[in-house]
Amino acid sequence: MAAAQAVEHYEIARYGTLVTWAGLLGLEEAVPLLTQTLEEEKMTDEALTRLGEAGVNERAMQEVA
Repeated sequence: MAAAQAVEHYEIARYGTLVTWAGLLGLEEAVPLLTQTLEEEKMTDEALTRLGEAGVNERAMQEVA
């Protein structure tokens, strides 16, 4: 879960930057598409958080022990 969330956080940072750059460069058609992708990445991060909180992390620790 931690590794998957690390990837999501990286993607959120990248897409946030791309949205800003697209706006600054006047790429108005790209902004909504990049914003949509950014929101999808945030939703995935939230879903991973819910999974972890629902006990996935605890079950994984039991299997390691």
